[in-house]
Order: sequence, then structure tokens, then C-alpha cells
Amino acid sequence: MAEDDEAKCSADVAEGSYFMAGVLAILGLMASVLVLSGLFHSVLRRVGQPSIISHILAGVVVGPTVLGRMVDLRQLGMKDAGRALGDAIYYLRVVFMFFIGLEMDLRYLRRHLRASIIVAFGGSALCLVLATISGPFFYGLLHPGQRTFQPESLYASTALFMLVLTSTASPVLIRIVTELKITGSETGQLAIGTAFANDIASLAAISMMVVSPTTYDKDGKPLPPPNRLVALPVVKVIMFLWMALNVWVSVRIMVWMTRLVNKTKQGKQYISKYELFAMLVLIVGLSQHVQLFGYSASMTAFIIGLTTPREGPTARTLIDRLAYPVHSIIMPLCFSTIGARLDFAKINCFTPTQFLFVVTYTTLLSTIGRVVGTVVAGRMIGIPARETLVLGFLLNVKGYADILAINLGDSTGIWNGAAQGVLLLSSIITTFMAGPASAAIVRQQRRAFQYRSHCLQHLKLDQELRVLVCVHGAGSVHSMLTLAELSKGATPVAIYLLHLIELMSSRKYAITHFYHTGDGADEEDDDSGRWGYAPVIDQVVAAVNGFTNGTFIPVRQMTAISSLETMDADVCNGAEDARASLVVVPFHKEQRYDGRMVCRHDNRRELNQRILQRAPCTVGVLVERRLGTIAERQSTATEGGPSRSAADDPAGETHNVVAVFLGGPDDREAVAYATRLAAHPSVSVMVTRFLPAGASLHSSTEVPSTTLMSPRRGGDDHLVAVVVGEKEEEAMADEEFMADFYARFVAPGHVSYTERYVSNGPELVESLCSMAGMYSLFVVGKGADGGSAAVTQMTSGMGGLYEECPELGHVGDLLSSDDLSGCCASVLVLRQHNVRHRMKQDPNGVDHGLR
Repeated sequence: MAEDDEAKCSADVAEGSYFMAGVLAILGLMASVLVLSGLFHSVLRRVGQPSIISHILAGVVVGPTVLGRMVDLRQLGMKDAGRALGDAIYYLRVVFMFFIGLEMDLRYLRRHLRASIIVAFGGSALCLVLATISGPFFYGLLHPGQRTFQPESLYASTALFMLVLTSTASPVLIRIVTELKITGSETGQLAIGTAFANDIASLAAISMMVVSPTTYDKDGKPLPPPNRLVALPVVKVIMFLWMALNVWVSVRIMVWMTRLVNKTKQGKQYISKYELFAMLVLIVGLSQHVQLFGYSASMTAFIIGLTTPREGPTARTLIDRLAYPVHSIIMPLCFSTIGARLDFAKINCFTPTQFLFVVTYTTLLSTIGRVVGTVVAGRMIGIPARETLVLGFLLNVKGYADILAINLGDSTGIWNGAAQGVLLLSSIITTFMAGPASAAIVRQQRRAFQYRSHCLQHLKLDQELRVLVCVHGAGSVHSMLTLAELSKGATPVAIYLLHLIELMSSRKYAITHFYHTGDGADEEDDDSGRWGYAPVIDQVVAAVNGFTNGTFIPVRQMTAISSLETMDADVCNGAEDARASLVVVPFHKEQRYDGRMVCRHDNRRELNQRILQRAPCTVGVLVERRLGTIAERQSTATEGGPSRSAADDPAGETHNVVAVFLGGPDDREAVAYATRLAAHPSVSVMVTRFLPAGASLHSSTEVPSTTLMSPRRGGDDHLVAVVVGEKEEEAMADEEFMADFYARFVAPGHVSYTERYVSNGPELVESLCSMAGMYSLFVVGKGADGGSAAVTQMTSGMGGLYEECPELGHVGDLLSSDDLSGCCASVLVLRQHNVRHRMKQDPNGVDHGLR
């Protein structure tokens, strides 16, 4: 009865009775894959896994292993979910392969051509040796109980096994490198270049194999070709040359059409949606044309994408418009078809122990061959050992060329379903290991080079100051570098500039195109030749070069491309790599043409807040009000008289700087930074200390004999004693610091000093307003709630006046506000890195005074 029902169902399917049911089933499978893939990736990305693992696992769930046991698609004329999805997305797979080739910008490979080729050859060579030696053994493991083997199928299996072991999935590697935030490092760029070299070699070998491949029966015997002439070597060579000619013609047509569209759209940023659709139809049509002569349409599309000109609006539109749908929709569907074709229940030729052994054996061969070969090759060209380990694990990711080789072995009868399951599971495991292993090595390497940050208060004036300045664009480059140059004091300063670029989600993994410079484009057509983030990067580079050419001060440039949610990690990593003592970030507001501060990027404020909390060193937020420079020559005399006049300055220009001191570690950091500025020949520094009304006139030069309250046992009295003791301790630290500062800098006349007395917050605001317009730069500390009693008294009543930017503190928020009339000076708000606990543990007992 069941056979009669199946025969009747098949007849009904042939007549088209279940056409709409089949369409709905396909759409349901696609929707299930996309939803499951997103759910799996939301969990697996937390352990460093790329999205391809989630896509394959989603395919396994919708395939015959899980959902296939509940829903029988054969009643709708479908063999299984994998083949149904594969047939439905056939043309989408062609577009996907074209986009993969388009992402492989060969100009990126030229950056590290020699090293990439050597590392790729070293890792692949050892894998080839291991695959050649163990290939027959692996073939025997896949056919337990079979005593005789056909030499032809054994050789073909070994050749495909070599491809599986040596392949590297560059799209997957780019995702891991992006998530590890090493795309701008030498290791990350070398890994991408080496993956490109591996991919091109593997795909070239597969291209040779798909030309008139030999098929085999279940016993491993080669099947005779339909035409005996096809088996002749001469005929095979002619066929290969004919296919190569058709591929070359298709490539030339695509290149010609791309340049024609670029010429007609000269000066435009993008081509229209109709032209984009026409280009996609042309790509699919050319690929199908070549397939008529026996070559793979997917491989043709890949070659077309690899050779498509990168300059002009056509490539820009293809990358920008296809990036999101390809990575979010097409790629999950393509890789899910691999998992959907697996049925682990049918792997009945193995016992569980045998299956585990074969998978482990294959995984170890791939890992040992790739990692050991990469380490040996890397050490031969002088790459550090830890970096070669990272390269080895990164280059062991699978999921692209190896899957093509597995599918070729399945379609030609070389491997059965059991072999396909073993190799695919081994590829998943090696890719699963690559992310966490590389991340662990990178974290260990960063911990090994982790530095002990010294805040400015404890940094000697004759020690080199290492400054990391962060910019979002070229507009703030000059002011940031000018501030860093003025900070050098009496010794040279090491300046590092980190260019922060926000990574758009639709372009998240097109890393190789961010540095594209449009070689070969018309220089007069600035828009068609430069795209991506290249114009922004070039503007920053030009601004840095202009500064260094005028000051002869070297600046080390770095670029970080990431989302704003994770950009603070890039800043922290950059500070550790530069071993910086000071990180300066721009304020989230910019000065408008009328002098008012406007916020054009509110999410940058959240970024600054995270940097203030997590940075491993002192952080400064620069509120820039002088476009182009921090300060200009001031004609207004400063209060109390500058320590050096403009006439004494050989450059004829004096930067009048005032440091505001109320009390606390952040204010001490501000004064310590001002003392470094005072050592510059063109800077005049004034330190203004605010004291509570009625305080001793000599409080800043004499250390008070205040004793801490001894904590008492029990309840609230103990808590009050601890809080009061901490406040008194901060007050003593302030007095000791100011006494040392007065003796070393004020008494010799290096820095001017004045005191102001206020009773509460409104008087403090009035006093600060009277200083507006007298200085070109205010240096203040952020301050913290719960300071000393004197600070609490002087700031009482300010909480409700200015709370627009509490991350700047009371004084910084006031000075950066437009409500402060007459203030046209820049403001630098400093927050001291919390090293108090570390200093207490220091057995050498570092002094807390200025050095």
C-alpha cells in the first residue's frame, strides 16, 4: 500500500499537483535555516566561532538528521533537504562565488607577497607530505572490510584528500581576524595574504579536476565515459584549452563591460539599481555559457569576480550593495546545504569508536601539518614564534575549497556518504578550534607584553612620554599632534596616532577593500578611483605628513576599523602596544562656524565614557575650540603674569595654559601634565588653586599635621571612620603634592601660581567665568564624587547648574559648555589611571610626589 501511495504521489508531483506545496516547503526550509543560523551564531560567537559553523549546524538540523525524520520531503518530489535547498539557490550560489572572488583583492596580497608565498608553501608542503603518506591508509579506513582496492580510485581519493588538508577558507579567516581585531597588524595582514595564496592554488587545482572528471562505481572501478574519444589525453587537453578560452572570453567581456559602465558613470559614486541588476544577469549568463561546455558555473563566476576591475563605481556598487545580502542571506543558505545533505544515521559502516578514530585522525593530520609547517616556514623568514602559532591555527580554517573537493568526491563516486560525513565533521572541528586557539595565543601574547602604566604624577620629567592620540578624521589631527608635541617637556616625546574608523555592518568583512587606493584610475576623477574608506585614510595621512614636515617630529600611525561598540578595545590595545602613559581622545562635540559646540556623533560620547573607564593609563578628553591649532598668540595678559613673556619666546608665540586645581588624584594629574607643558619653550603655564574661603594662605606650601581617624569597631561608626579617613588621606596627599610642586616649579619661576578662595559652587563658577578669554588651554581634572571635604564644599551647588556631560566632571563640564560666555579656549580633561592599589603593593615604595 505504501509503495502504491508513493507511486501515486510521484505521478501527482510530475503533473504539478504539489507545485505550490513544494514552493512553500522550500521557503520554510530557507526561513528555518536563517533563523537557526542566527540563533546558533548568537551563542557560538561568544566563544570565538565564525558564522560558517552556525550555518552548517543549521543545515544539519533542517536536514535528514533532525527535522528530516519528522517531515518526509519525498512526498513532494524532493530527495532530501540538502538537494532541495541546493537546487533552489543554484543561481544564488553563482552570485556568492562571484562575490568571494570580488572580495579577494590581489593588491592586498602584494603587500606581503614574498612572506605570504613562503608561509603558504611551508604549511601546504607538510600537509601534502602527510596526505600522500596517509592517503591510502585513510582510504582504507573509509572502506572497512574491503580487502582489494582499485588503484585509480585510490589515487583520486589521495589527490582530493591532499586538497582537503591543504585548503584554507579565506572568507572564514577574514571573519576570525576581524573579530580578533588584528586586521591592522602585520600578523593579520600576512594571514589574509597567505589565505588568498592558498585559496587561489586550491581553486586552480579543483579547476583542473572538474574538467572531464572520471566517475567511479561502488566498488571503486572507473566507469567508461559515454564517448571513448573523451578518455584520450589529447582530447582532454583540447577540451581544457577550449574551456580555458571560453573562461577567458567571459572574463574579457566582464572587464570590458565594467570599464564601459565606469566610463558612462564617470564622476558618480554608484551605478543605478537597473545597471546593477543587468551586471548580475551578465555574470550569471556568462557562467552558464561556460557550463554548457562542461566547466563549473561557480568556478567561472569566481574567476570573473577575481578579475573584475576594482576601480570605479561598478565595483563599489557591487561590494556595497551585495555585502549585506551575501553575508546575511546567501552565505547561510549556501553552507547550510552542506549540512543538510548529511545524514549521520546512514554512517553505518563504522562503529562509534571507529568513527571517532577516523575523525580524530583526519583532524590531527590537518592541524599538525598546517601548524608545524607554518611555524617552520615563519621562523625561516624571522617571524616570532607566537605569531607563527597564530598564523598556523588561523590558516587551518576550513569551509570553502575543502567543501568543493568533498562535493567533487561525492559526485564522482570516489567517496561515499560516510567519507563525506567524516571529512565535513573534521573540517568543522578544525575551524572550531582555530578561533579560540588563536584568540588564546593573542591574549597570552598581550599579557606577556603588558606594561605597568605610570600616571603622569609619578613619571619623571626626564623620562620619555609616550602619547597615543585618537582621531576620527583629518580635522582634529593638527590640534591633537600639536598638544602631543607641546607635552614633550625637556625630553623627546613618542607620538602615536590611532585613526578610529567606524565599521559599517554591511561592510563588516570586506577588510581587503578598506585600504584600496584605486591604482590605475584617473587621478582627476577623485571619486571613481578611490572608494571605501581610502579617502578618509588618505586625508588623515596627508594631515599627519603636513604636521611632520613642518615640525620634523616623527608620528607613528595606526588604523583601527571596528564598530563603535568595540572600538574602546582597539584604543586599549593600542595603548598597550604603544606602552602609552597618556591617551587623548577628541570630545564628541565639534565647534561650529559660529563658535558653538554641536554634537554630530552622539555615540562617540558613549565611546569616550568606555575609554575613560577601561583605559590602562591616564586618559584626556580634548574639547577643541580652535580649528587648526590649539592656541594662538594671546595678547591678553594672564592673571599674575606669565612665567615667560612672548618676547622671551624665540618663536614669537606663547601658548598660555592654565591648570585648575581643586583637589584629588585627577587634579594632581592635571598639574603634573601642566609642569611638562611648562618645559616647552613656547608655553606659559599658570596653576590656579581653589581653596575654601577662610583657609590658610600658606596651605599649599605647608604640609598639614592632620591625623587620620582610627577606625572603630562596629556598624555605621566603622563605615563613617573609613570614609572620613579616606577623605583626610586625599587632603594630605594634595598638600604634599602641592608643597613639592611649589618648591620645584613655582619658587624657581618655571610656573606661575595663584590661589582663589570660594565658599561654594556658584562662587566657583563665577571665578571660572572671570578666567574665560585669558587662556588658550585649560587643563583640569575630571574629579570624582566623594572627594575631600574642601572639594565637596567648593563644588556644592554645582550639581544642578551644569550636568550636560558628567563624564568631564564639574569643572570640565562648565568650561566645555556654550553657556560659559567669553570662553574660546580649548579644554583638556584628565582622568588619572587608578594605580593606587598597585602602588601599595610596590615593594620599592614609589614616592607620590612630582619627579
